[in-house]
Amino acid sequence: MRVTPNITSQNSLYNIQQSRTILNNLQEKIASGKNINRPSDDPVSSRLLLGLNDNLTATQQYNSNITKADIWLNMTNTALNGMHSYVNQAKSLVSSIVSGTTDPNIQNNAIDQLKAIKQQLLDMGNTQLNGIYLFGGGTTSPSPFHTGAAPYYRGDETQLNIEIGQEMTETMNLVGSQVLTPDEATSQPFGTTNILKTIDDLINTLTTDPTNTAAIQAGSEALYAGGLQLERAISTVATRLTRLDSAQTMNNNTKNTLLTIFDNIQSADYAELGVKLTQQQTAFEATLSSTAKISQMSLLDYL
Repeated sequence: MRVTPNITSQNSLYNIQQSRTILNNLQEKIASGKNINRPSDDPVSSRLLLGLNDNLTATQQYNSNITKADIWLNMTNTALNGMHSYVNQAKSLVSSIVSGTTDPNIQNNAIDQLKAIKQQLLDMGNTQLNGIYLFGGGTTSPSPFHTGAAPYYRGDETQLNIEIGQEMTETMNLVGSQVLTPDEATSQPFGTTNILKTIDDLINTLTTDPTNTAAIQAGSEALYAGGLQLERAISTVATRLTRLDSAQTMNNNTKNTLLTIFDNIQSADYAELGVKLTQQQTAFEATLSSTAKISQMSLLDYL
């Protein structure tokens, strides 16, 4: 095939454009610090980066969920320890009068203290975090515990689960009825002592029949069982907190691995790009120089 001046000119222009494109790409990578600035730069790696980014976003959300659950469970733990302390106070108080007494002052003092302890338990059972009741299940209004008579609890049994990892969930809350007012007729995770009813029964006994040592002794034993019930709930919260800590460690390790892979693919190697840029600039200048010389030749140069 005969090579005409027009073909030579077109080839020269194409080579200049290709060289200029490569040079522009190198300059763009250096300026942005990224190997891939658009999907067309490397479709396969672009798809991989999108997948890595999705995984990173999910991992960050898992860690955010863990932080939320950690705050919730720590507040729950504080409330439960407070409840446990007040139940122990009630148990000590009742133990001191278990032999029965006819002294009105002692009776009235014990009744007043038990009423105050019951109110403290109700207040802790109604603990809120950002306007949400810790022990109310899915109930947002009214408060899960009320000051009236049994059954005391008016929340629901909703378990609030949250994702803490891929295919991993954890329950944030404890249902108030399982902690303070469990139903003896059904299976309960911590125990079957209705702590609030026990205190009300003791108040009623001390008010109407303070010499009924059998009822007072039964109340003391029920408070002891209630203390164990709260200890089991506290242990459950501690187990969940440990699992959250392990999940966060695993998520952070996963995040660091993903970031390393992402960085290896996307972050520009300035030293390598600098060498390539210098080489490409030299090649581009050589292309321009040779093209300029060829374009100056006429038919007489070939004779």
